[in-house]
Amino acid sequence: MKKKSRMRRDVSIIVPLYKGSRYCDRLMKMFEMNCRYKGLYQKCSIEVIFINDYPEEKIILEAPEGIFHLQIYTHEKNQGIHAARVSGVKLAAGAYVIMLDQDDLVKDNWLYSQWNAVQETQTDVCLCNGWGERFRILKENDEFERIIEHRHDIICTENPIMSPGQAIIKKDCIPKEWTDHIMKVNGADDFLLWIMMTKRGCRFTLNKEYLYYHSPERTEHSVHMASMIESLKEVLSILSETGNFLSGEELTDFQKLIEFKEKDKGFRVYLRDMAILHSLKRWLKIKNQGIELTRFFHKYNYRHIAVYGMGHLGESLYYELRNSDVCIDYAIDRIVSLADFEGELDILSWEDPFRTIDAVVVTLVTDYSETIKRLRERLECPVILMEDILREVVSDVFF
Repeated sequence: MKKKSRMRRDVSIIVPLYKGSRYCDRLMKMFEMNCRYKGLYQKCSIEVIFINDYPEEKIILEAPEGIFHLQIYTHEKNQGIHAARVSGVKLAAGAYVIMLDQDDLVKDNWLYSQWNAVQETQTDVCLCNGWGERFRILKENDEFERIIEHRHDIICTENPIMSPGQAIIKKDCIPKEWTDHIMKVNGADDFLLWIMMTKRGCRFTLNKEYLYYHSPERTEHSVHMASMIESLKEVLSILSETGNFLSGEELTDFQKLIEFKEKDKGFRVYLRDMAILHSLKRWLKIKNQGIELTRFFHKYNYRHIAVYGMGHLGESLYYELRNSDVCIDYAIDRIVSLADFEGELDILSWEDPFRTIDAVVVTLVTDYSETIKRLRERLECPVILMEDILREVVSDVFF
């Protein structure tokens, strides 16, 4: 990507988009409110850069005149969130950059406070505090201060920073190795950035104001929890390849940490249970708004479906749909002995013939890649993760 010669700016806000058009109006209003706060746009030159990583979707926006400059760049093909962030950094004309996710929320004084904090401290990275859920803060300020103080132990604590959206970063301090080694697995590219910047001696500080909301919806289309281990492996591979950030002992410790997470049954159960919990929280959020999941199936005209996996989520989906016009024709499960206690639903194994349906819903929350592949080989219909259905319905209702 060739960077055009143009006006130098103070701050570049970079937003990677993936199926993100639904968020754009809200983001544009949010940025305008921030730029107008106490006349910030008159004192600070600001640009907003949208990197569209889903080229099938066109993004057409118009910036408010004289408030901030707008760039929209579309990748020719989907490349992942790290590539999108790097594209934004390369296009950025700002002395400082902020990398927000498409579903992040910020207070109206977020940019004003962050800009003034980083100017006052003259540091390379300024983190603000905020919320991980509506009623729950990310961390206490004293905990963030301890993290900053002991950040050289970052590989032992994993990623202590929730999201790049918390940070305003001096662009010149972003290591070239981070922009040159693009991660293929979403999840830990920001962790890689913090490791590299820490080991390069970059100066971090904390803005104690609560300004940022890391939406728990995580349209992470971005990341499923089970993918994080693979992403951490890629971080290790890049750090080993570059060879100038971690010592041999630190690389060994990092390797052991990943191996422990990968092999420890308790940790894998924890990942699964946390993923189920997040799915159920999304589901409850939808129900509290009086919305039924049939909304999704009607949208795509899926009237006859199959369900793979009849655990907690599979059973809940059955009860949600059984009195609706969306029919679960049968379920599929790897546990051959599984049967319906009430005798109302056919439960098939892999050895049974699969009848034609409109779609298959997979209720697994971890280790589902092979299952999806096998289902696509057996059935000529869409195979959809339950988690993606919940995300889409939440997005349709709340964004």
